[in-house]
Amino acid sequence: MKKRIISLLLVGMMTVSLATACGKGNEPEPEKPNSSNETLGKLEHKPVDGDVAGIAGMNDFNSQLIAYVGENGYEKENYMISPTSYKAALCLAAAGANGQTQDELLKAMGFQNVDEMNAWYSMVYNETVDFNDSLEAEKESIAEIQSDPDMADYYTVDGEPDGAFRLVNSIWANEDGNPEFTQEYIDLAKELYSAPATTVPGADLADAVNSWVSDATDGLINSITNDMSSVDLALVNALYLRAGWVDSFPEGGTVVDDFTTIDSDTVTKSYMCKQDDTYYYEDENGKLIILPLDYGVKAAFVLGEIDDIDTALKEATEYEVDIKLPKLDMESEFGSSVLIGYLKSQGVELAFDMSGNADFSTMSTVPVFISDIIQKTRIKTDEEGLEAAAVTAIMMTESAAMPEEKEVKTFYATEPFKFFVYTELENEENEILFYGQMVK
Repeated sequence: MKKRIISLLLVGMMTVSLATACGKGNEPEPEKPNSSNETLGKLEHKPVDGDVAGIAGMNDFNSQLIAYVGENGYEKENYMISPTSYKAALCLAAAGANGQTQDELLKAMGFQNVDEMNAWYSMVYNETVDFNDSLEAEKESIAEIQSDPDMADYYTVDGEPDGAFRLVNSIWANEDGNPEFTQEYIDLAKELYSAPATTVPGADLADAVNSWVSDATDGLINSITNDMSSVDLALVNALYLRAGWVDSFPEGGTVVDDFTTIDSDTVTKSYMCKQDDTYYYEDENGKLIILPLDYGVKAAFVLGEIDDIDTALKEATEYEVDIKLPKLDMESEFGSSVLIGYLKSQGVELAFDMSGNADFSTMSTVPVFISDIIQKTRIKTDEEGLEAAAVTAIMMTESAAMPEEKEVKTFYATEPFKFFVYTELENEENEILFYGQMVK
């Protein structure tokens, strides 16, 4: 993630995976779903239909999810959750639902209808397209410079352009189970969410999904679960970002210093330090800085309790700021107690009904319900940039037959702080890709 003489401003992209459809019987061996951009051709923007004003942003889904996590055992823990990956996986579920089951999921996600849901997904997808388009454009520009002796003498290129931003999906069926994906759902998942469908024997399902997860996140997350033999259908989303800071931290400026935990204990951290022009916001409740990453994604760090983060981001003003941030290497895992618990707190009931009342008839040939939801996340930062990933898996099981003067501001994250990585969508709303906190 070295800095380069040529840098282009971009904004975001998503990877598409194409593979065999899912089915049973004497069919050819399914090819492994692709989870990388490298073997794919140029990806195109997805259409964004309808009125997109107010979709995404720091809306109720994000704020209520973050509050729910804090209220359910994480208030005094380091953690990172991905609202984007969670919501993208829920799109796969809602797209296969019908009637009240679908209505409850859409309402919990903050959408009035399926069109709004698909518009949100397309906007996030398009951000990843723009990111990768800009990365490729920079690679081509550098290659042109290096191939021209006159230009090569004039420009100095330090390192090759590097980065990745992908949002990928896959859907899986247990060959040993009774439920199958309907052809309608296979076609829909491929068209709207670029999700290939694959059938795998139950004993091999976890290994197959974990291999896909590792590929999708460049090994940052190696597995989502160890046993899926009792799972009939699985809907999996992976979100991966690797980008350098637009203005890196000098390695020589990194120091070891104290960090005061949320329990007022003192521990030591390795801090990246620099003084630079940075977008900064401050009110009586806290302060915030925005650090831009290559190709349009940004990271924000928050001290204190700012009430309206969305407004703070929009009102942040450029100041010279003396910055001191601890390096991050954090991983988190959330299970059904948080992810299903949150949906139930938002009124989702039918999707979890195992007695046959959950209506996923667009998705499955037999009645199924959501039996588990898992998310794993990891983030790493250093002087050159940031790498973060999230994987969310929704497990489906067959229903049972039972129920002025330049002012130098300071931002020393030497006490509990929150952080999130976000991108600005084409409707000027901010989409939280990752959210977390360090408190100890």
